[in-house]
Amino acid sequence: RLEATAATVSMEEFTGPYPRPFARDFEAWSRAVTPARIAELRRDGFTVVDDFLGGGGADGADGADASSSSGNGDAWALALREEIEWLSAKDGVMRPNRTHFANPKGERFLFAKPGIVEADMHDESVAAIVPELRAFFEAAATRFADAFDPQPEDASSGRREGGGQHGSDFTYSYALSRGHDARTVKVQRNDGTGGCFPTHYDNPGPPSKRALTCILYLNPHWRTGDGGELDLVPFCATPTRVAPRLGRLVAFLSDRMLHRVAPAFAPRHCLTVWVDGPDVNSPKECGLSLPPSAMGDVPGTARALRASASQRVISRWCYPDEYEASLRECMRDAEGGEAMVESHLAHVAKLRDNPPLRKLVDALREHRRDVEEKLTVVG
Repeated sequence: RLEATAATVSMEEFTGPYPRPFARDFEAWSRAVTPARIAELRRDGFTVVDDFLGGGGADGADGADASSSSGNGDAWALALREEIEWLSAKDGVMRPNRTHFANPKGERFLFAKPGIVEADMHDESVAAIVPELRAFFEAAATRFADAFDPQPEDASSGRREGGGQHGSDFTYSYALSRGHDARTVKVQRNDGTGGCFPTHYDNPGPPSKRALTCILYLNPHWRTGDGGELDLVPFCATPTRVAPRLGRLVAFLSDRMLHRVAPAFAPRHCLTVWVDGPDVNSPKECGLSLPPSAMGDVPGTARALRASASQRVISRWCYPDEYEASLRECMRDAEGGEAMVESHLAHVAKLRDNPPLRKLVDALREHRRDVEEKLTVVG
């Protein structure tokens, strides 16, 4: 568990006011995650769920009927956002988001990203003072797994197929765990001064057990130009850019979906939920073992890697420019930025020492250019 900080030990609980009346509706989560959304997650490795909290209104505009299903979801989202704003105004409660970094010598460091602060809801001193975020955190212990990976008794009703079901049109498989220690929830605020995240996987390898990432956006009146979009990059496939609109949830597989967050030029709020899984980071998926036919069928090899967490082994070699550019954009002149870029370039240079692997990587890069279409935008 996280220890309570001195700044939060004596702090009183937030009591409002909230922007609009609302009601908690945790059943809305499973209603929003329809069989089609689960099918998308299995087919594409990600899905976008609008109105996750129970129906949108006017994107947070004044005048929506919060008592109706169309207005309650936005009102609830605004209440969560209000508590994050309140937390961010308290000294020492929300901390800078930090990147784990290992240099070529194996030395490990933590470097802060400019413009982004967050708090972990496992910190009991934080959870104790924000009632709506606490209720969300408690519900997330089971309800995200119930929504995205329903148990057989839930699926028997015919309402949906679970994440564990296999079908010929699906590329990805996954299973989710339940319980207090099987999920993490972080609240996050970006101050709108260009803060962003570099290209990365949410589960880079052991000992992480993260299987599913879910990001709930809490941004009323988001407009093109505000930035803060999420860029999803399926391996050797067309990337997708998702706008961070109020009440929208984006779910993707933590160990198989390369992604980044574009610079934000307006304040950006979100909740990030990571749900663990029992099958992630198996020995098979933590290394790279390809058949002799890999070079003879590059499209088939790309498809196999897209569905496998072993893509992480060669991701930096297949996307070298994207990693470097996003690192520079994220860290700017902050401490550790140049060291992180130098470490990335040193990793890429190691490819020269393995001619057979370099030949495959070159073929995968060429395949990328052939199959990647124009960026798909979910506005």
